Amino acid sequence: MKLLLCGDPQQPSEYMYEALGRLESRGVKFERMDWMGDASPTEFRNVTMDMETDGPGSYDTDAIAANLDDVDGLVVHKAPVSRELVEGADLSIVAAARGGTENVDIEACRENDVTVLHAPGRNRDAVADYAVSMLLSRLREIPFNHADLSGGEWNQVFDPDELPPDVRTTTVGIVGFGHIGRGVADRIASFDPDVLVHDPYVNDDEIREHGSEPADLERLLADSDAVTLHVRLSEETEGMLGHDEFATMNDEGFLVNTARGGLVETDALVDAVQEGEIDGAALDVFEEEPIPDGHPLLDLDGVVLTPHVAGSTRDAVLGGPRIIASQLEDYLDGETPAHTVE
Repeated sequence: MKLLLCGDPQQPSEYMYEALGRLESRGVKFERMDWMGDASPTEFRNVTMDMETDGPGSYDTDAIAANLDDVDGLVVHKAPVSRELVEGADLSIVAAARGGTENVDIEACRENDVTVLHAPGRNRDAVADYAVSMLLSRLREIPFNHADLSGGEWNQVFDPDELPPDVRTTTVGIVGFGHIGRGVADRIASFDPDVLVHDPYVNDDEIREHGSEPADLERLLADSDAVTLHVRLSEETEGMLGHDEFATMNDEGFLVNTARGGLVETDALVDAVQEGEIDGAALDVFEEEPIPDGHPLLDLDGVVLTPHVAGSTRDAVLGGPRIIASQLEDYLDGETPAHTVE
């Protein structure tokens, strides 16, 4: 088997090879290239975020196609695998070294008998760690204390009414209970808060197995001191938190979003914080990235912002190719890989 490793600025082909190279002992040969290799992080992120809605057919794949002669399989991260690319090549397998497959034309692969693999959970530890870190730091006001001290102010508060609570006495609401949501639940459990979970696609017993309580979205928003989002962006979930939802939230509660900016109506969030409907937010993702200069979020009290880095760890970058390597071993053994896209 000959594989083309098509990396990108976020997951270069050299790192793909670091994880997949062991398959050479199984007779696999490799070619390498990088899609958008010269793009800046901002340019690359903008293009790949647009691909989630535009699909792979909206992008030029000629450079990838030019490297597919005598290639049996294509491994990508976020590079587009369009219908044109699939139909013009003689591929038996396409692997996306990430959880989502928005950059792969699944239907075209199915029609052309191309097996599609993906790597669910490859960055679950990174994002779950980061979400819990943001939640705890926002709850205990660590970024605000740092900003005060860096600005020359030594502020100590002794009035209990103005102090943050212990984590143990709070209620944490988790919206979405896939790999990352479950990771958050497992991590936060050691602090012993009450945990509510909303996910209509997960059995209530599965939620309870993680020490959490199932709840509808309205109850979760009303009863939680911190609400953290872990759902995919889709037509169903776009703008799922708007004016009505923020009005339902606890006025001392805050939002954590390390999933997708489009899940939240930004104007509604800004209004909710300014009007005291909620106490603030900790955000790693935004409707528009990067945040434009002068955006009201940048100067909003009670809000912590980071530049879409929750999933950015070395282990997360290598995690996708490692999962794909394991799946390809099964494929070479004539077995059906666990992470085959049907």
